[in-house]
Amino acid sequence: MLEFRYPLSALVKDYLLGVLGLAASIQILSSTESGTGIYWFFIALGGFFLIVTANAANRHVTRITVSEDGISSGPWARRFIAWKELQGLSLRFYAVRSVIGRNKGGWMTLKLKSGTGSINIDSDLPHFQSLVTKAALAAKENGVLVDAYTAHNLLSLGIEVPA
Repeated sequence: MLEFRYPLSALVKDYLLGVLGLAASIQILSSTESGTGIYWFFIALGGFFLIVTANAANRHVTRITVSEDGISSGPWARRFIAWKELQGLSLRFYAVRSVIGRNKGGWMTLKLKSGTGSINIDSDLPHFQSLVTKAALAAKENGVLVDAYTAHNLLSLGIEVPA
């Protein structure tokens, strides 16, 4: 059984964005008259940055456990998907572009589905490619069909497409 966690280095940007944005929103709210349109705008903006920070904290404590039986995610909203019960596999690439239009990279997200729930894993997780390979093998054994985007992304990682 192997256990993986998102490294702090992959979450620093999210933490900084969330905490600094929340601090700036609170500072502006403290000097703004309540009930005005700008006040409610910064309440909503502060809520957004609170969600960004909470999402980073959730990813920070999340543990992905892989065994011969299946894969689990936790500690909150603990989910387990047995490899033999895998019903869906989706691999998406999200590109990040600069202001002048040059490609600045991006990240991938693996979504595994079963009859009881789903697990999402970002490419920031160590050994992401080996997890994708294991999931693709399980999908192939279960006869899971993948869409064209997933097939293209699997091939870009050098992984055989389940068919």
